Amino acid sequence: MMKALSLLVAVVGFCIGCATMKPEEAGTLTIECNVPEAAVLLDDAVVGRAGELKKSAKSLRPGFYRVEIRHPGYYSYFTEINVAEGGAAAVKADLHPLLD
Repeated sequence: MMKALSLLVAVVGFCIGCATMKPEEAGTLTIECNVPEAAVLLDDAVVGRAGELKKSAKSLRPGFYRVEIRHPGYYSYFTEINVAEGGAAAVKADLHPLLD
């Protein structure tokens, strides 16, 4: 019985601590690219088109991301970004046409 009560007290204490924690403030990502139709991928997941992410920033949780911008007929662009809490990241990519 005492063990169960100790566990209950620990769980309630943990939950109260979680409820008072400040949520992370999102950061943003904007993309500038010479091929607006190019797909933008974050950590291998498509998040939109370059043209869309120039007009309207993508909201992101703070952290490290691998960015890929690609379009058929062009060489892909790769970079890595670190988005700070409440910060903004911007990527400028010039895609080059594939050689024939």
